[in-house]
Amino acid sequence: MIKKLTYCLLTFLLFVACDRSKDTSSLYNEDDYKDVVLGEDLIRIGMPDKLDYLINNLVISDEMIGLLASEDKSLFDKSLLNASENVKFYTTTKNKAVNMGVYGAELNYLIHFGQTQYSMKYMVASKQLADQIGVAMAFDQQAVEEYQTNAENRDSLISIIFGVYDNARRMLKNEEQFMLSSLVIVGSWIENMYLTTEMFSRTKSTALKSKLVTNILEQKVYMEKILEAIKLLDEGDNVFVTEIIKDLQTIDSIYVDFGDRLLSEEDVKTLNEAISKVRNNVITVN
Repeated sequence: MIKKLTYCLLTFLLFVACDRSKDTSSLYNEDDYKDVVLGEDLIRIGMPDKLDYLINNLVISDEMIGLLASEDKSLFDKSLLNASENVKFYTTTKNKAVNMGVYGAELNYLIHFGQTQYSMKYMVASKQLADQIGVAMAFDQQAVEEYQTNAENRDSLISIIFGVYDNARRMLKNEEQFMLSSLVIVGSWIENMYLTTEMFSRTKSTALKSKLVTNILEQKVYMEKILEAIKLLDEGDNVFVTEIIKDLQTIDSIYVDFGDRLLSEEDVKTLNEAISKVRNNVITVN
């Protein structure tokens, strides 16, 4: 079941920002877990609701990419992306999960900026990670072919992918699945924030920067929720996860220093430097 859940989460992360009519309250439903014996600790700390909150509210960081694309298509820069060819270098399950999230955010970026000529490579890279983690049965050839056939139709892409996520709420969940799901979210959020803060410094539009600084500051709460979930799930036995926690804590401390003030360009630059560090750590190949 870990196989289906991880893929469904990935596909949702790619395109959740495009469905503005969805309710962002908790998706958690007891019926989704009626055949599952969850660990008492997971229930006690409310992990199902915590994970559902992260899934639903990732939309806010996705929206920043959409805002940038709608205001200035010239901001697109393919060199910002993690090369799709790097997929073959990710060797551990947790590293693959994070980079599934990264590639998901990059598909979101490519589609918003109308760069569908590149998107198929990232779709294939995502499928490769899915196959290696074991979610091939959900990420089937038909989905890839439909994606390719409709590559020029943004609405059709959304419809194809979003349909897959409808099954996510019915998937079984356990400790390992929650961690992998959280790591997919981490990868997607980090990449969204990396792309946003990189493009922030490149736009000359004062109005766009004004909108973005508000949205970037609002990510503080989401940042805290991500960190809380990962720390609760961490068993202290994985160096990769430990490093991610440390990097996220650094980002969190920067947000704390900002307080509630309106962010300056220098503030965004400081945040970008910290986000770039964790982003480079998760995408680096050995």
